[in-house]
Amino acid sequence: MIYLDTAATSPMRKEAINAYVETANKAFGNTQSLHDAGSTAAEYVTSSKQLWGRFLNGRAEGVYFTANATEGNQLTIRSLLRGRPSKFKDIITTKLEHASVLTTMFELEKEGYRINYIPVDEFGVIDFEEYKKAVNKETALVVMQLVNSEMGAIQPVESCADYAKQFGIPIHCDIVQGFGKIPLDLATLGVTSAVCSAHKIGGPKGVGVVYIDPSVHWESVYEGTTHQSGFRAGTVDVPAIVAATIAAKYALADQQDAYQQASRLQEFLTAHLPEGVQLVGNLSTKSPFIQGLILPHVEGQWMMLACNRQQIAISTGTACKIGYGEAMSAMSAIGFESDVARKFVRISFNQYTTISEVESFIQVINQSLIDNNTRVTQ
Repeated sequence: MIYLDTAATSPMRKEAINAYVETANKAFGNTQSLHDAGSTAAEYVTSSKQLWGRFLNGRAEGVYFTANATEGNQLTIRSLLRGRPSKFKDIITTKLEHASVLTTMFELEKEGYRINYIPVDEFGVIDFEEYKKAVNKETALVVMQLVNSEMGAIQPVESCADYAKQFGIPIHCDIVQGFGKIPLDLATLGVTSAVCSAHKIGGPKGVGVVYIDPSVHWESVYEGTTHQSGFRAGTVDVPAIVAATIAAKYALADQQDAYQQASRLQEFLTAHLPEGVQLVGNLSTKSPFIQGLILPHVEGQWMMLACNRQQIAISTGTACKIGYGEAMSAMSAIGFESDVARKFVRISFNQYTTISEVESFIQVINQSLIDNNTRVTQ
């Protein structure tokens, strides 16, 4: 199968698989246990935290592991809010956030928080002047995704963080679609917290990586838990954490070559898109790994099924919501009507994606346009 859905998940790297198997054999103990088997497992996790601290340009004691990035986003947002004065009820974010963030915003709104969604332009980038108007000393938290999951728009997180710091406001950043793909480090971004996902970079599913600046106050969502300094309850999956760490090491080593390949693929796609197919986003500033397309003739799900029949995997947006949920929200935020947004599809690349694979996808679109024109003229 031609796999053009790496923004949803990527195959595990062989190095990560090997690391998982080796760790499962050598470090099977519970990290909370006081015997030697537990100590060995704990040492593996400590080493992984140290490496993630280096990967992110942060401190090892700020690293936590969750079951996935969705849980990581939800726990981090709530932990930071619990650490803020209760009188602060304003949260600033965008309609382009991942489903895990948007659903948390809906929940928090029911709990009495006021959610301020900053508008974005036609390329999916926030209006920074509107952002500055919204931020004030009453703001509890800013939540700002680095790279959008649907069209690859990159937000000015560093500028947002700099402005929020003037008011002492923490800023949480979902870096899932950025880590291992575009140059980033948390010190430069200036964010309080960040979340990334192992399975987006060739690691195992079931591992989210959270970073929270150790100098910032937060409070546990789980009363009385002792695991991971109270951040998350439950025994940690040591083999998966080590495999995720090894995957991150290789993703960062391959990052420059992968970015250049994705840029070549984006250039080829743009040059060969059939007339009427619209690429969403600003090519000069977006991530080349994610390509959102609006079709002129059929709904996205029809095209996804047509591609699947040709053994080509694409998507109609993020896999974290069934149907059009998040893609519709994102397309609506940048100004598309719902009937147009239903014609959205997404393809996404990794370092192994080839031009011939993208060409095969374009051929399916071309054939569907020919078939559609034939039906219309009959």
